[in-house]
Amino acid sequence: MPAKLVKRTLLDRVIGYFNPGRGLERLRDRTMLSVYTGGGGYAGGKRDRRATKGWLPGEGSADADILPALTGLRSRSRDLARNVPVASGAIATNKTHVIGCGLVLNAQCNRDTLGLTEEQAGEFNRLAQQEFALFCKSVDFTKVQQFAELEAMGFGGALESGDMFAIRRYRLDPGDIYGTKVQMIEADMVCNPFHMSDTETLVAGIEHTRQGMPIAVHVTDRHPGDVRRVRLNWRRVPMRYNDGRRIVLHLLDRQRPGQTRGIPYLAPVVEALKSLGDYTDAEVRAAVVSAMFTVFVKGAPNPGSGPLPTTGKGSDDRGELAMGAGAVVDLAEGEEVEFANPMRPNPQFDAFVTSFLRQIGVALEMPFELLIKHFTSSYSASRAALEMAYHTFRRRRAWMVRNFHEPIYEWFMEEAVLLGRLDAPGFFEDPLMRAAWLNASWIGPVRISLDPKKDAEADKIDVEMRVKTREQVVQERTGGDIDRKIEQGNREAAAISGGAAPSASPVDAGSDASGDDTDRDDSNADETDEPEEDQND
Repeated sequence: MPAKLVKRTLLDRVIGYFNPGRGLERLRDRTMLSVYTGGGGYAGGKRDRRATKGWLPGEGSADADILPALTGLRSRSRDLARNVPVASGAIATNKTHVIGCGLVLNAQCNRDTLGLTEEQAGEFNRLAQQEFALFCKSVDFTKVQQFAELEAMGFGGALESGDMFAIRRYRLDPGDIYGTKVQMIEADMVCNPFHMSDTETLVAGIEHTRQGMPIAVHVTDRHPGDVRRVRLNWRRVPMRYNDGRRIVLHLLDRQRPGQTRGIPYLAPVVEALKSLGDYTDAEVRAAVVSAMFTVFVKGAPNPGSGPLPTTGKGSDDRGELAMGAGAVVDLAEGEEVEFANPMRPNPQFDAFVTSFLRQIGVALEMPFELLIKHFTSSYSASRAALEMAYHTFRRRRAWMVRNFHEPIYEWFMEEAVLLGRLDAPGFFEDPLMRAAWLNASWIGPVRISLDPKKDAEADKIDVEMRVKTREQVVQERTGGDIDRKIEQGNREAAAISGGAAPSASPVDAGSDASGDDTDRDDSNADETDEPEEDQND
């Protein structure tokens, strides 16, 4: 858009008369200023418009915008997750569809790089999954949870608090095969020693190089909000060993360059959810009061009659009358009752809350139907909502796998190879061979199907056209291990054709065929660890 020429003022004429060059410069500068304030560009960036002239947000870095409010965001996010059903449901829905009963390890070593036959690769993958199942049973540093529960806690904690930490430890307890342990650390426990101010290289408990690479975290020995209020002690935990192997896992969904700490999942809608919770409580109280219809009976004058029994002092220092469902109360002499109709239940409540929840669902990347677990739209609309949600869950699952599962799988594999329980030549010598042995996929909860028959027909067509494999169909629709399903199917077919009972028990057959938790338990873990004494123990 061309610049609009400005009119010369009296001062412009005077300056131009005595100094023409300075007058031209002044006119040029005023013309350029008009371009920025009233010319082209984005209306949202102008400061002379009525809607935006009072809107002056800060222009800080990621840490400058996040860290001052982070403590309040964490505590409010947790409070909403505890007390507001919609917030609690949104986090629980993410955990259910991203983690479910635990992501299932599907070891897939790269046999082309390793020079293995198909049978050798299959045997290694089978053994790796079996060993990882043993590792999962003793991986928790506190000896309370198994790996699947650590997954859910880590992911849920990252959603509620913004980030979560996992530290590699080593302790070989009686009965354990693997000594590598994982210690989960809540976000509040990583902070500056003695709550000192941030410095150039220490920000919010994370120590960086001057180039911005995190090199250590400072962890308290107990939660700062512990009711025991004992003296806190800090320890510095390096992020990596000298050879680059990871010690600390930081579950952080980084959104801006230079961002040190994570933002709670509910942060964009904290105020909206709080207002919705307060409004819902107020409507419920009003409806309860309206339901407490009380009958008052005014008797004949009685000099001995006293005031009505009350529940205590009110705000005006007078007694408050107790109400009850169907109660009949006598009035004292001279007392009158005026009934106030609260007009509850509010006929507009559902429409208003529905509209409000749609906006919240947009911010949380969760379709309205899934947010409130109520599908009343058409089949096409409901399926579209579920497909959109599935893509969000899949993205978060991939983030969780990269930042949590794959590093812990590597910790397991290190220890398994050192102990001789897995044979992986070249694992410690060649990074390419190491990556080939560690190659794996993680299977999570399958997508929701509104019409299984239609989905099965579509999958059949895709398989026949060879645009989708049977393994993909199993992973997306039923879960479980396709090799076990094929083996079980062959046993059942042989049993039926031979008229004999199946070789597997009905329980085993049913669990294998449906791909339920029996399949998941056998492969529900990562491979990674070495039995050296961790310097952080």
